[in-house]
Parts: sequence; C-alpha cells; structure tokens
Amino acid sequence: MGISAPAQEPWANEQATRPGLSWGVKSSFTRYIDTMPDGRRGAGHGATEAGDGVYFFELEDASGFDPSSPEGIVKYRGDLRYKGHQGMLFVMIVDPWIEFRDTGAVLTAVDAERWPNKEHRIELATLAPGAPAAGRLPRGWALMDARLTPAGVEVFNGVYGVGERLEPVGFCAHLKSGG
Repeated sequence: MGISAPAQEPWANEQATRPGLSWGVKSSFTRYIDTMPDGRRGAGHGATEAGDGVYFFELEDASGFDPSSPEGIVKYRGDLRYKGHQGMLFVMIVDPWIEFRDTGAVLTAVDAERWPNKEHRIELATLAPGAPAAGRLPRGWALMDARLTPAGVEVFNGVYGVGERLEPVGFCAHLKSGG
C-alpha cells in the first residue's frame, strides 16, 4: 500500500454517481498507518477505498431522513479498519450514519467495544456545514466539517482531543434522475 496525499475532492470519482458517504477519516492518521512497517488499513462489507485514503460507504437507508427539514437518519454501510504496532493499535469504524437532530448533526458508528453487536452506536464526530469544497460538488452531494467527540477520542485511544478536526464528510442520501 503506497503513501499518498489526502484527496482534495473525496467525491471526484466514479462513486459520485451514486448515493453514499465519502470520508478520509483523518489524513495524518492514515499517513501514520501507511508509514508503519506492519501498518494496514482496509475496507469491506459496503465500504471501498476511493483513492488517496478516502473511503466510500454505500447508502443503506435514507427513508428516515427528511431533506426539507433536515431531520432524521441517513444510514450508510461498510467496515473500515486500521491496525499496526503488532496489533496494539486497532481502529474500527463500522456502518457510519449521519443523524440530523434539532441540536445539530452527528456522525455515529457501531461501538467497536461491543463488537460484534451492531445495535449499540457511539457519536464519533459532530458535523456542521461549512467545510470548504476544493471543487464543484456533484449534484445531490453535500460536504460537512467533522470534529471529534468525546467517544471519538476513545476510538483513537486519546491521541486526538475533543474538537479535533477530521477530514470533511461528503454525503449523498439520494440522486435525482439526470443528476
């Protein structure tokens, strides 16, 4: 696996033609994993690497989302894992969902501490509009700024603090015909 710079446009690939979630997690963390002699990262079960450390998660269900409000939950599916240091470092992000609440949007994921139980979720990051777009977003796609939550700090074993900026989250809940 080669080392590459983070993508400037996580939606600039063939996945942009279908609904999903595109996310580079944290580029400095990905670079760190890639430089380790035993560092590995991979995706599966609905997640694929889109290039340059960005991952694409397939849309699972957007029926609980009202884009006119916006309120509700947009569910994506996929499994992303990072490991290294002879197994001492292990980060797993499974089935990210964007939950739009009256208090703001959050990115949640399956609680890895309770794996393989997928019923319990944690708040991984807070999301807010305003992430800078490096280019024009495809129709139907939005980009949100992502900041680590207290539970997200635990996912990364306390290496990053609460509020630490993650890579922007690009997402699409549906594509209109012709878009």
